[in-house]
Amino acid sequence: MNFLKSLALVVGLAAFAACSTSSGSTTAPSTTSGPISAFSGTWTSAASTNNVCTSTNYTVTPTSATTANVTYAATCAGFPVSGTGTGTANGSTLNWTAAGSAAGCPFTLNGTAVPGSATNLNVTYTGTVCGSPISGNEVLKR
Repeated sequence: MNFLKSLALVVGLAAFAACSTSSGSTTAPSTTSGPISAFSGTWTSAASTNNVCTSTNYTVTPTSATTANVTYAATCAGFPVSGTGTGTANGSTLNWTAAGSAAGCPFTLNGTAVPGSATNLNVTYTGTVCGSPISGNEVLKR
């Protein structure tokens, strides 16, 4: 169960939940206008929470003024974790869903993301990993 909790920290994204150290590289938000612009760009975990995951990246790519595609990838406990999702901005909140594979186990997540500042994103999520329920929150950085 601890392994599932560790994986849960990564796959939230989104695919916003994560577990890792910051990669040190950032991507500025795109020039997309509208509510989605606050979320666009590449985000990483703010700090290592359990030293299980590395190389975590989340990229939010706007598809319109209020929608986006999300991709993310990490390595947790030596296993690849990756997934894709979509999000819809409603005011200052991004409502998102994600699905993917964590160490060969499928996961699905739903959540919200709210900017904490120009460089912070507060993410909350619920879902399942390998059929087990998970939930949590994470602060991501640009």
